[in-house]
Amino acid sequence: MAWQFHRPDLGQGFVQAFRRDHSFYESARFKLRGLEANSRYRLANLDTPEAKEMTGRELMEKGLPVSITDQPGAAIITYGELK
Repeated sequence: MAWQFHRPDLGQGFVQAFRRDHSFYESARFKLRGLEANSRYRLANLDTPEAKEMTGRELMEKGLPVSITDQPGAAIITYGELK
């Protein structure tokens, strides 16, 4: 399960995702809302050093891919609109 905290005035926010202790799903895609379709966003998982970029359209239509190997586990992914 996951939820999104979005600040449209700043063009940024974060997603908090959880994997429950009996879940056999290690990854999922979560469609975000309220983004600018033609903008690019920088995404960073607070538990890993790498970052990536995706368009608002990709994040809203295809979804944000999240993988959590720990069971139970959690992830926080921040995002910000690139200017």
